Amino acid sequence: MNHLFRNQHRIALCTTLVMALGLSACSTMTSIESGDQLADAAPGEPVVFGKFRLVRNGTEADLGTGLFANRAMLHFVNGKDDRDIVGQVGDDGEFAWTLAPGRYRLTAIDFDSRGERESAETNFTFVVPADHKAVYIGSITLEATFESGYYGLNGIVDDYRVTNDCAAECAGRLDRLGLSMNDMTVELLTEQYHLAHTD
Repeated sequence: MNHLFRNQHRIALCTTLVMALGLSACSTMTSIESGDQLADAAPGEPVVFGKFRLVRNGTEADLGTGLFANRAMLHFVNGKDDRDIVGQVGDDGEFAWTLAPGRYRLTAIDFDSRGERESAETNFTFVVPADHKAVYIGSITLEATFESGYYGLNGIVDDYRVTNDCAAECAGRLDRLGLSMNDMTVELLTEQYHLAHTD
């Protein structure tokens, strides 16, 4: 494989103190797992759902929310006020949160690796339309390579992928949320590229 054309981003290591300060200024949402939880969430706002997969050094990591589980969080901002929103990923990498209709940008994915919190920058956008109760944004796969370095863990993101696995995942997830396929639409995450400008 030609390394010049691989999608590689340096993974920034975040200390616990920086994460604690950063999370205090944003809202964090726990993943909704059932229709009862959805009924208690923001009424009238669509539920946005999908799945996150982390592949570390060629092996898919088990994700969850337990004390010793590999945890993951997705950071995004809305188009109105750029307020940082953090969505926790639930068991098996599934996530579901209620969001107000509008345009959102996924800015980073945080995850645990060997007891350290890692953060990988992203640049995906998605739209939450007002005319549906549920919005599927896709399955996000992050592949990364990690090595122990002199100053700690070094990591490189090898690839991001967003796939439409709705045919296999949506019906069961919607059923657990008390919704049906007629209540939803698909708005896959799309990566935003910066184009060079010449005169």
